Amino acid sequence: MARFAFWKRKASEPDTLNLAAGQAHTLSPKLEFASALMTTFTTDTFYASAGDQVARIAELTRKLEDPLFAAKAAVYTRKRNGLRSVSHIVAGELSRRVDVKGAPWLRSFYRKVVQRPDDITETLAYLKGSGNPELRKLSNAMKRGFGEALGAFDAYQLAKYQRSDRDPNLIDAVNLIHPKSTPALAALMTGTLKPAETWETKLTQAGQQAAKEGLTETQKTDLKGQAWGDLLVQRKLGYLAALRNLRNLAEQAPETLHLALDLLTDVRQVATSQVMPFQLATAAAVLAHTKADTTPVKKALEKAMELSLMNVPTFEGQTLIAVDVSGSMNGRLLRIAALFAAVLFKSQEKADVMLFDTQVQHLRLHPSDSLTSLTQAIENAATHGGTDFRLIFQNAAKAYDRIIILSDMQAWVGHQTPAAELAAYKRKHKADPRIFSFDLAGHGTLQFPEAKVFALAGFTDAVLGTLKNLEKDPSALVHEIEAVQL
Repeated sequence: MARFAFWKRKASEPDTLNLAAGQAHTLSPKLEFASALMTTFTTDTFYASAGDQVARIAELTRKLEDPLFAAKAAVYTRKRNGLRSVSHIVAGELSRRVDVKGAPWLRSFYRKVVQRPDDITETLAYLKGSGNPELRKLSNAMKRGFGEALGAFDAYQLAKYQRSDRDPNLIDAVNLIHPKSTPALAALMTGTLKPAETWETKLTQAGQQAAKEGLTETQKTDLKGQAWGDLLVQRKLGYLAALRNLRNLAEQAPETLHLALDLLTDVRQVATSQVMPFQLATAAAVLAHTKADTTPVKKALEKAMELSLMNVPTFEGQTLIAVDVSGSMNGRLLRIAALFAAVLFKSQEKADVMLFDTQVQHLRLHPSDSLTSLTQAIENAATHGGTDFRLIFQNAAKAYDRIIILSDMQAWVGHQTPAAELAAYKRKHKADPRIFSFDLAGHGTLQFPEAKVFALAGFTDAVLGTLKNLEKDPSALVHEIEAVQL
């Protein structure tokens, strides 16, 4: 779940056009980089394909004048947001920049950007697939940093991510990097590394046993079901692992599925895991692709989603949530925005929801309704017109403490930014709200000068925590990224 970005600069006149040919403000280079980094999921959006997004990350990394900031942002994104692919792109591209050769922080960056052994192999795979097919001439900083990271992994971690079928794999990485030998690395290279005892291993072993014994598909499913059941009975399946595998559990282990559902709806487990409604909604969406009876699973997820609201931060005062329901906000982006709005509405004491495109709808929602019902109500009300940000401020009917805008920032109706309408709103209602402008697609432009708003990007669980921090300290996120030690 990339997430968010916030930098300030002085207010100015619009200086660019967005992808919809509307007036917009150019992002500062750091904001553009972080925004793109934290919203790239290698999936297509209305205006950009996955390949375009990856290419943009690579280009921004090559051109950013402050490569140290790029490195810190990659480490921050990898550690805090759990985003892996973008950190691999940045790591690969920084290794190609001549101007950072010999930088004192580079070796440390390559050590710290690695959280799992396969971060190394995925970075090497990126380099191999983008102009270095034989992986020649890896930088010394990369070799040393990755070597130190490899040396810190124990046998369990190496075994878990060994993946000998990948190209390159961990053995290839060791041969390229030449790290100092450790007992774990020696076992890896001599083939004596024992398989890691994980739920993944247990399921893999069940599949291998089925293949070895020539079992039918039904028998193979039964064998995997037994493995899932053992994991649940022995409490060796964690909360998030159970959540990610709900479809498998429903299909392969219906007899013990109730144990997984008990786990997912346990109040203490919900609190300890810090699971957010977004993760639970993703699991629910996956269930749409199974023929198994998912009725009890969906009920459990509904309950878990409501419980997970305890993990959502709350804000004082009046909040307006403005959701862009224009044509470009379709499919995945609309679902994200609708769920985001539902979570914010239901978790706050005083919140209103406005939908806008070339018209405005003030939705009358009820906090007692489920998150699923609220999300669906917002999606169903979408009219898919053009995008006119001015309508938000022309139709905001009272003084708000904050206005949260969920959009892909591709406004074009009137071809002007809403600066004048925002100023008029402030005068009319004697209000000075904080404006949190979420760019859910990371296309690289804003509808406001950065000095006027908190410009954020992304839609994962940690973004709400950042929202809370920004309420207290406008420079919180900047400080967080800049404080990364390399």
